[in-house]
Amino acid sequence: MTIDERDDGTIIVTYDSTRLTWLMLAGAAVCLIVAGYDVSAGARGTDRVLGLFGAAGTCLLVAVVFLERAWFEFAPATRIVTWRRRWALRERSGTTPFKAIQSVLVERPIGDEGTPSRRIVLKTMDGDDIPITVGYRPDADGAVLRIASRIRALLGQESGGHMHTVQALIAAGQTIDAIRVLREEEGLSLLDAKRRVEELTQSRG
Repeated sequence: MTIDERDDGTIIVTYDSTRLTWLMLAGAAVCLIVAGYDVSAGARGTDRVLGLFGAAGTCLLVAVVFLERAWFEFAPATRIVTWRRRWALRERSGTTPFKAIQSVLVERPIGDEGTPSRRIVLKTMDGDDIPITVGYRPDADGAVLRIASRIRALLGQESGGHMHTVQALIAAGQTIDAIRVLREEEGLSLLDAKRRVEELTQSRG
């Protein structure tokens, strides 16, 4: 994921995984070529040929599933986010006003305790989620966190704005998601985040 800042203050966040897709397609092609040679020469057993076809199919599946391109433009002049994202065979696009974005969240999958994998999600006032990337990306150097922080600054969101989302998740009964947000945004342990959500739940009523 990369971020580009223009002179007028516009931020463009992009992601492109086509390099991985081409690598997987090349792997599938090699497997099919070798399988074709084995079939024509008849020098290898059927187990090897079936294995090569299986490997080619796996490479093709990975190439399709992991194909993702994203382009998000945050324009302060118009105060509108214009975006388009392609994942696998599905493509989506749209525009969202700055004022419709409730919070900018950085999410991690549950159980991710090693090198962190993260994605940025724009949560709207209507309760919709607009992920910048569908998949979670390794973020050992914290680049995703820095991009999210820059987006928040452009949108004028105060520090701690994630608590609005936490409260909304608790109200909707989505305690696991609330715990995940607290862990990522505040660096809490799993136990501390659970305790915090319990306290917030009790304070609601």
